[in-house]
Amino acid sequence: MPEIIPNHVPSPRTLLAWDGTAYRPVTIDAAGHVQIDVLTSGLPLGAATAANQALILAQVQAIEDLTHALQSVATDRLQVRGEDQLFSYAEPLVVRTQGNPTGIYHVMASAAVPAGQVWVVTTIASADYTTALTAMDFTKTHGVIGIGLWQSIRAFAIAELGFWGGHIYMEEGDVVTVSYGGGLNTDTCIIFLNGYIMTKE
Repeated sequence: MPEIIPNHVPSPRTLLAWDGTAYRPVTIDAAGHVQIDVLTSGLPLGAATAANQALILAQVQAIEDLTHALQSVATDRLQVRGEDQLFSYAEPLVVRTQGNPTGIYHVMASAAVPAGQVWVVTTIASADYTTALTAMDFTKTHGVIGIGLWQSIRAFAIAELGFWGGHIYMEEGDVVTVSYGGGLNTDTCIIFLNGYIMTKE
């Protein structure tokens, strides 16, 4: 009979295992569970070992870090540090608004800036095509706040343009208003805005 290693076991009923040369007792833990050491992995090459999982997690984390720089899913626009300091240009701003003044000060507003855009206005021109004026006032209105841009108290002939040149930024809902001194609310007036349009991200 082959040798039993070690040559004594706790009980004649001890579970033995054959190593090809000798019998050896199977190890049992305190809870009575059989303990078996696996010296050679039965997994195929490249299987989901802890090391492979750690490598894959690192690669997925790198992809996640990249997607954080994306503006949104399925776009090719990246958000970069300092982008708010870069010059933005979408298209020329050429806006013509025609209408009638209202109120006791005979005021008319330009078209309002639409959502998602910023208007950079560099020139404003306006005229009353019906009545000769005694004054003209240009104001930029942002919400409930009006900022005076230009005023001229003098005689303006019918259809004579009043001009302002400068650099103002207008956001969604902003308008330029013109007050026509000496005009009538039935007059036909025109406001021209010139500059360029920026997209607002």
